[in-house]
Amino acid sequence: MYEVNECWSEYYSELDPDRRRELYQTIIQEQEDDGANTFRKKLMDLRHTDPKKSARKVDNFVWNMVILPGYLRPMYYFRAVGEREMQNVIRELGLENAAEWDDTKRAAAYWEYRNAALRYLSTCSGPNYAKKLFGTMQSSDEEKLTKTARDFYHMTVTVPAKYEKEKELELFIRALQDAFLSSSREARRAWREAEITQKDTKVKFFA
Repeated sequence: MYEVNECWSEYYSELDPDRRRELYQTIIQEQEDDGANTFRKKLMDLRHTDPKKSARKVDNFVWNMVILPGYLRPMYYFRAVGEREMQNVIRELGLENAAEWDDTKRAAAYWEYRNAALRYLSTCSGPNYAKKLFGTMQSSDEEKLTKTARDFYHMTVTVPAKYEKEKELELFIRALQDAFLSSSREARRAWREAEITQKDTKVKFFA
């Protein structure tokens, strides 16, 4: 469904932003434009540019993944606050005009979001992820997987449903879920467990 030329496979699997920029320049010089080269550059700049400090290295897509589960916290149970923040997420992911994209652009965006998900996942097995007892104890591999599945479930199911943004975030949701489910042999089991334990998460608003 989201097919791209094989020449872009290394670009979408590479996690280092500087290396990806080098790969982009090489590919556009050596390969015929499939109609999405300018769009890829736009997504890359949107993802890795800090509008306030252009020299600062950022990953805006991964940052939005980090903060999305937080929109379940009580302070976001006031609809106006959460709605404003979700619109910011959609804008920062470049999805405001996604309904107008052709299949080539949709594929390019899908793989860019999936690359962001892979970068996020690369941090989930480290010693500092999901620490317990106020950060003094490391979690087991199983506990890390459980937390990762729960966070991806909230990013792609609970939060979009709470704010009724499933349609606007559809491409982002698909990319994140596919990335997680393909990340390990145990991922599908962990996802099913997250569905069972998190499906009743309260999503009501106070106002």
